[in-house]
Amino acid sequence: MTIDRQRLETALSTIHTDKDGYFRSGRFVDLDANVDVKSVLDTSNELFRKLHRYLRLIVRGIWTLETIALRLAWQKDLWAQNQLGDSAWMDFAKCDVDLFHVEYRSIFDYLSKTIRTVSNSPAEISDKSFATLRRWLSRSRENAEKLGGDLARLVLSCEWFDDIKEIRESIVHRGGFSIVFLERGRILFQVFEGMNRKILIPEIMFNENVVDFELYAGLYMGYLLAYLEEASDLILNRLGLDPIGNLNAKSYHSGLRVIREWISQI
Repeated sequence: MTIDRQRLETALSTIHTDKDGYFRSGRFVDLDANVDVKSVLDTSNELFRKLHRYLRLIVRGIWTLETIALRLAWQKDLWAQNQLGDSAWMDFAKCDVDLFHVEYRSIFDYLSKTIRTVSNSPAEISDKSFATLRRWLSRSRENAEKLGGDLARLVLSCEWFDDIKEIRESIVHRGGFSIVFLERGRILFQVFEGMNRKILIPEIMFNENVVDFELYAGLYMGYLLAYLEEASDLILNRLGLDPIGNLNAKSYHSGLRVIREWISQI
């Protein structure tokens, strides 16, 4: 894999800090704020009611990922100070690694629903997972036209999604399992399916067998935040909405300090 550093720079540009703490801003936060206001002002508008529901689910998913990052960093410090035993650290971190993959995957299915809702022909497109939507789009030009050329290009451009989806499906559906390794000051892991190592991306490896989770999560969180910016820009344009500047929309979470550090390490 070649690291797309422009995506990571885009992600970093959405994370800021002020007197109240770390927060995200940008097109996705703007979209969420716009739709939130529209759904309150016009409760009879089914489009904005649906969008509000799906965006809230995406926001909750991101919140969980931010919490996982914060909790892992906290537990790593406890372990380094001998306030957490080796076995407890390995077990707790493994749970967070697994949950990271589950929540990450779910965000994309809610994004798929969001994209379908603002598409050219939502009534002609069945409710699909993000993976199914990608396969459906690749089958014919007609399918791409139903979704809309801009949205079809967006969905098909997410080439890195299949890699992390494969890890999640291995863990959830095929008996794959993650193992956390002991190295003070680091969060090291690997996912195995049988005897096969599932993650072998040179740029984020601690060694040839073991993955550095901070680099791994930094990479995929960076890609996710950048992708949501791109998707939100298209959706805002399709809805004919301008960012509501006077809302000064921000999404605060202490875990963003950790995520910014992890992305920056890449």
